[in-house]
Amino acid sequence: MYRKIDPALRMTKNEASERYPDEFIIMQMDNSDLSDDVGSVLYVGDNQRELFALVVNIGSPLTGVVMGLNYYRNCLGGVVVYDRN
Repeated sequence: MYRKIDPALRMTKNEASERYPDEFIIMQMDNSDLSDDVGSVLYVGDNQRELFALVVNIGSPLTGVVMGLNYYRNCLGGVVVYDRN
């Protein structure tokens, strides 16, 4: 399940991960420069597949999914050691 953040919140990827630690976050970035991590939080939710499908429907190349902080803490070298699903 996901919910829309209205109005969209502007913040960095790290700030979004800290604010929504137990969720996946859809962010629309300001530009394609990887060193610039400021964007707008559009949606948050607990189902990664649902959010990826939503990103495809949005269709913007600057939109992607960011993981909340707790998901990063439960990962080891890219291998998931804990999955809430």
